[in-house]
Amino acid sequence: MSNKFSMVSPAVWWSKRFRALPTSDAKLLYHYFLTSERQNSAGCFQAREGHVLSDMDWTAAAYYPSRQALIDADLVAFDAETETVYVKRWFKHCPPMNPNHARGTRKLIEAIESDDIRELVEADFLEAEERRSQTKAEPLSKVNGYAGGIASTRIGRIGAA
Repeated sequence: MSNKFSMVSPAVWWSKRFRALPTSDAKLLYHYFLTSERQNSAGCFQAREGHVLSDMDWTAAAYYPSRQALIDADLVAFDAETETVYVKRWFKHCPPMNPNHARGTRKLIEAIESDDIRELVEADFLEAEERRSQTKAEPLSKVNGYAGGIASTRIGRIGAA
């Protein structure tokens, strides 16, 4: 099943790691790893060589150095034995948005074949969940200045003028 949506922050273009990539091919491969139809809410998927080469219309000679550049830049983790790729810092930019999303993401993490990658993804996920639990936003109705709703706040300002 392919994804119909993937969040990619425009900030990627200002990322020091991304800008330091040595080739356009490496930058293109990074965007492929971010947006591939195989990508999921855990930021991790099996990037089988045949799939990548077919999807990108590349040869192995183009793929290997580009993948290595992403690893060297600390943008992705890759397990060659299982051909599993993880986009590092995935949950910083694409955290689960609600408890159901988090439960689904946990199931995906548990199913990661590579032990090394699974442990890395798990640690990043738990860190993101901790951040999310600490920064839960209050409902707009309780935010200072909006207690009566937007319309009454505007009317109040208009009346005070």
